[in-house]
Amino acid sequence: MGMFMADVVLQLPVAVDEDQLFGAYVSQFMETRAGDVERYAAFCDAPYLMIHSDPAVGDQVRILTFQERDAASEFSTGWALVRGDSAPRPPGASRRRA
Repeated sequence: MGMFMADVVLQLPVAVDEDQLFGAYVSQFMETRAGDVERYAAFCDAPYLMIHSDPAVGDQVRILTFQERDAASEFSTGWALVRGDSAPRPPGASRRRA
């Protein structure tokens, strides 16, 4: 640790009827990363993950702030799978049709 870390901020869709699913997914995600969470608590002032909403972007969007890009990417991909979305694509990538 001891190095500069930039925040990684995600805005993820969470429909009203997905609130419980989102909460369960967050809990599961954090449980699987308990070692990382403890390490951050010991060496960093910033929390491993912060979640909030912002009325400016709407009630059905959660804003998540991570300290690690890999964790943010894993969370985003996992949430898309849990809610039944296709895997996130890089900007500019098109969806192939079968």
